[in-house]
Amino acid sequence: MERSKMNLPKGADTLCFDKDEFMKEDFDVDHFVSDCRKCVQLEELRGDLELYYKLLKIAMVQLINKDYADFFNLSTNLVGMDKALNELSVPLGQLQEVLSLRSSVSEGIRAVDEQMCKQEDIRKKKVIVEQIVESHPDGLKIMYANKLLEFVPHHCRLLREVTGGAISRGIEARLSHHLTPGMNQRGGLLIRARLPEAR
Repeated sequence: MERSKMNLPKGADTLCFDKDEFMKEDFDVDHFVSDCRKCVQLEELRGDLELYYKLLKIAMVQLINKDYADFFNLSTNLVGMDKALNELSVPLGQLQEVLSLRSSVSEGIRAVDEQMCKQEDIRKKKVIVEQIVESHPDGLKIMYANKLLEFVPHHCRLLREVTGGAISRGIEARLSHHLTPGMNQRGGLLIRARLPEAR
């Protein structure tokens, strides 16, 4: 179900979203941002949202200016108040719609900003990791081997119980092959030392 229709600012044809999405009763900013990200980058979405937000502010001012005389007359002349209120119900409703829509667009901008901040944080962490890898490649291999050693023994024991040891010995050989020569002295010996014997 959608809210009452009104003449919303059309906006540029190049906008990456449908303005009518903001008027839906079940509008959800996270779902909206997720759908838009399938087509455009966050930077472009944010730019379009800011552009449309400015159009909404202009439309709100124009709407108030257009019916300013009626608003003023209502406050100074109580004769025919019922009629005046009825006449103002439409522009007041439109103004409420514009304010609601502007709030939705503003919420969309906020959500995009949060996503962009997360992306920037991930980018910075990625740079740090790349710098660590470049400056300490052997250290990274040691960390990887240690993690591998935590994983291998349990699964090799299960394989030995089922296969009599043939498959687990093959896995050990492959692990030894993939480690660098320097790591074979450390990691390979550790692997063999920690692998449980076949029962």
